[in-house]
Amino acid sequence: MVQGPSPVVKLGAWGSDGGAAHDIDVTAAPPHRLESIALRWGKVIDSLAFTYTDKDGQPHAAGPWGGAGGVSEDLITLAPSEYVTEVGWTVGPFKLKEIKACVTSLKFVTNLGTTYGPFGNGDGTHHSLPVLDAGSVVGMFCRAEDFLHAIGFYVRPLAIVEPTASPAKPEGESLLAVAIEG
Repeated sequence: MVQGPSPVVKLGAWGSDGGAAHDIDVTAAPPHRLESIALRWGKVIDSLAFTYTDKDGQPHAAGPWGGAGGVSEDLITLAPSEYVTEVGWTVGPFKLKEIKACVTSLKFVTNLGTTYGPFGNGDGTHHSLPVLDAGSVVGMFCRAEDFLHAIGFYVRPLAIVEPTASPAKPEGESLLAVAIEG
């Protein structure tokens, strides 16, 4: 069986090349819906974990990626009709550890108008990823060690167009006539 292209788009990562790479396998069971996000944070984002479902509704868990530092923990559980339409984050220095660039904040905005965060102090350069046309953020990947050095996102467009067979065109008729009559 030949698999077609993944129904998700991988964007990023933003940050530094420190830490180890952490990612999900989008070839076997691409994420369809983000269910929850768990964060540890203080001055920076210390760790990230999330759950998602694939197109068959099967649950998957990723993380936690990063360390056990930070002074706060937050768990975001999305409602059944809620999905992430925008992510905001900052990349900047972590002076306490003498790191020039890491993820210093994260913020999630949903289709229901709810904003979760920002989590972290937000020092550095702000970035934003709005997802247009009812698409959504369905997963993340990162580089992490004791905290997140870089972050990227998986986006699922609203509609994934599946190739379909064209209707048979009787000789001498246009496809428009076949579609109207058929």
